[in-house]
Amino acid sequence: MKKNLLIAIISVFTIGLVTFAGTYAYFVASSSATITGETENSVASTLSLTTTHVAEDLVPLSDNLIKNAVSKSSNKCIDKDGYEVCTLYQVTLSNKSASENLYGYIRTGTSTYTTDHLKFQVFDPSFTALTDVMTLSNVTDEIVYFEKGSDYYTTTSNGTVTYYLAIWLSDTGLPQPEDYSKTFDGFVGFESVSTAGNTAGRIEAEF
Repeated sequence: MKKNLLIAIISVFTIGLVTFAGTYAYFVASSSATITGETENSVASTLSLTTTHVAEDLVPLSDNLIKNAVSKSSNKCIDKDGYEVCTLYQVTLSNKSASENLYGYIRTGTSTYTTDHLKFQVFDPSFTALTDVMTLSNVTDEIVYFEKGSDYYTTTSNGTVTYYLAIWLSDTGLPQPEDYSKTFDGFVGFESVSTAGNTAGRIEAEF
């Protein structure tokens, strides 16, 4: 993550991968309390991204365990051995104007580390999964839309809607030295579109 992003209008969340004892890959993260989205074109909604848990030392996690990690009443993203296993954001969409249908997505940054091992999933406030476990793009500046089954996940922004976004490093069951000492940056966003990719308007928050 470029250092000049620290003084940008949008607060920036930086994730770095480092090594520990030669066996685990870790995230190192820092964040301000709330990240506010920028709007492009004609999106009526506003977007905010609030950090629920920022991992300081994040170990790889099996994908099937992410729901347990985020849905605990306390110590979210902490496993039974005390290791941090995910970073969790609260995503809030607010619309006090006309209702609109929105496609959610994550877009990788232009200078990010890319890998097939970074995963994400979106949950509702009761931590019911709204999307499949998904892989972030391994191409810079590329969008991955939220999907459930074979369909794009669509939200209707009317009033205020809250989601939780979990990001973690998928455990391959093997040493993952290729993931050590790397940084990742990207955006969570929503498009107002008739067809995903045919953008009528977009709102994004950088993390």
